[in-house]
Amino acid sequence: MGTVRKRAVAVMALAGAVALAGCAGGGGGGGGGGDRDEPELGRVPKVMRPADVPDLPMDRYLLDEKEIRAYTRAHAALSRRCMERFGMSWLTDAQALAAGSGTAADPARYFTLIDAGAARLHGYGTPSGRGPQGRTSGSGYEPTDAERAVYDGRAKGVTDSAGRLLRKGGCAAEVEAGLLKGGARGAADPFTVGNEFDSLRAKVRQDSRVTGAFTEWSGCMKDKGFDYRTPLDAANDTDWKSGTVSDTAIAVAAADVACKQRHNTVGIWYAATEAHQKAWIDGKAEHFAAVLAGKKALVDRSLRVVQGAP
Repeated sequence: MGTVRKRAVAVMALAGAVALAGCAGGGGGGGGGGDRDEPELGRVPKVMRPADVPDLPMDRYLLDEKEIRAYTRAHAALSRRCMERFGMSWLTDAQALAAGSGTAADPARYFTLIDAGAARLHGYGTPSGRGPQGRTSGSGYEPTDAERAVYDGRAKGVTDSAGRLLRKGGCAAEVEAGLLKGGARGAADPFTVGNEFDSLRAKVRQDSRVTGAFTEWSGCMKDKGFDYRTPLDAANDTDWKSGTVSDTAIAVAAADVACKQRHNTVGIWYAATEAHQKAWIDGKAEHFAAVLAGKKALVDRSLRVVQGAP
C-alpha cells in the first residue's frame, strides 16, 4: 500500500504504536529503581492476557482506532476530490479503510506474545498473518502509473477540469494542505510523536527491573528446553519468519506465554515502560501540550471533511 498513498503508510505505521488495548490489570506492587536514572515504578499490573495491559501514557497523544478511521476517510475524500478533477480515479472510503485494516490495538505489538490461546493455535503468527504476529491487508485497488504520477506530482503539464495546472507535489500535496486547515498538526505531529516513545524502548529494555524480569523469564524457558535471552529473541526467531505454523513454534510460543505468566514478565515490563514514558512527558510538557492541540485540530478537521467540508 506504500505505493498507493504516502500517508496511508503513516497511518499503518502509527497504528503499530497506537493505543494498547484493555482495562487495567490487577494487583502488584510498585518498585523503586536500583539506578538513580531509573524512574520509580507505579503499580505493577498482573498480566495474564492482553486485556490486562493498561493504557500507556503515550496513548493520549496518539490517534486511537476511531480517530484513525476518521483521518483515513478524510484523506481518501480529499484525494478523490483532487484526482477526479484530473479525470482520475482513487480509493473509495471502503478501500482506504480496508488498506488500513488489521490495526486494532494489540499489546503484543509492544510486549510481544501475551495470549496463551493464540500461542497454542498459531505460535508467533496469526490466522491472517505472515511472519511473527504479522498482519496482511489490502484495498484491492492498484492505481495506474498515470494515476500515481498525478497523485505524487510527477506528471507534467497536466491540467484539471478548470484548466489549472497540477500543483507541485500533486494531489498528495493538496490533500496534506487540506488536512492542515484549522491548525492541524504542524510541528507537533501525532503521526510522528509515536517515534519519540519508540526511542525509549531501548532504555526500557536496559532498565534493571526489566533485565531482571527477562532473566527470570529466560531461566523459566531453559527449564522448558528453550534457550532465549529475552522475549524479543523468541518472538523474532528467524525460524518463524516464513509464517508457517510449526510444532516447534507452537511449543516455544506456549512456553513463552507460560513463563511470562508465571513471573509476571509483561506486568513488570509494562510498569517500567509506563515510568519511563511519564518521565519523558513530564520533561517535555510544552511539547506534549502542543501535540494534544495538534491532534485535536487534526481530528476535528478530519470529521469536518468526512461531513463534506471543502
